[in-house]
Amino acid sequence: MLSRNGCYAKTPNVVLRRFEDWGRCYAYTPDEPEIYDLNTTAWFIVELCDGRPFQQIEADYLKVIGKKAGRDAARAQFHSGFSALLERNIIQASE
Repeated sequence: MLSRNGCYAKTPNVVLRRFEDWGRCYAYTPDEPEIYDLNTTAWFIVELCDGRPFQQIEADYLKVIGKKAGRDAARAQFHSGFSALLERNIIQASE
């Protein structure tokens, strides 16, 4: 469940495999065995989820992507990607 006051991190047992030369990242979720091909938006969001608060993750995302995509489009991308990562248990609320 999304909490705008919470902090978020990659789910501890999720394995990320980065192929930076190809611009790809895959996430393996062992609790519900699945391999996800993360697009660059999702990959960037996962990288930002290092235990910092939601508002900081969103602000840092918008700081980078908002310049290229426009602030409103970047915010929509962020919220869509963040929700999908939560639903797939790739990220979670942290302590």
